[in-house]
Amino acid sequence: MDKSKENPREKEYKFCPSCKSELIRKTIDRRNLLTCPQCNFIFWNNPKPVTSIIIEKNNKILMLKRNKEPLKGYWVLPGGYIDYDEEPENAIIRETKEETNLDLSVKSLIGVYQIDNDPNGINIDIIYYGFPINDDLKINDESSEFQFFSIDKLPELIAYKHKEAIQDFIKKAT
Repeated sequence: MDKSKENPREKEYKFCPSCKSELIRKTIDRRNLLTCPQCNFIFWNNPKPVTSIIIEKNNKILMLKRNKEPLKGYWVLPGGYIDYDEEPENAIIRETKEETNLDLSVKSLIGVYQIDNDPNGINIDIIYYGFPINDDLKINDESSEFQFFSIDKLPELIAYKHKEAIQDFIKKAT
């Protein structure tokens, strides 16, 4: 198998979660996947859905500095994983409240991005645009700090595809 194509999430799986047999690699649908030779479990390793938001206030964009690995010290947009029973727009409202204490007015979809540069694996990031409807910004322990950046003075270390999403937001706004 091409080592450059390995997904870090696969390192967690050595044994079948169903029958506990050791997993092996098998070609299925032209993909080299971890499988169980005993019960035929297949670890498909599909991307996980996440959502983020570009929050604009006074022509500046809110970013959070990650306080935890992976990518500790990098700047990100508020966001997180979508729960199994949740619509993406509801997830970003929940995640933003958890991370910043801000209530949101979600205005539009900026785009959908494959996050293939996360050390934990591949995610699909649904990124929105909106603005806060309260001013009680308080970050939780996931972030070490927050800052509103002007679009021409973004930080150098931006994680995931958030810089690309901000650039797409700028294109749509002009």
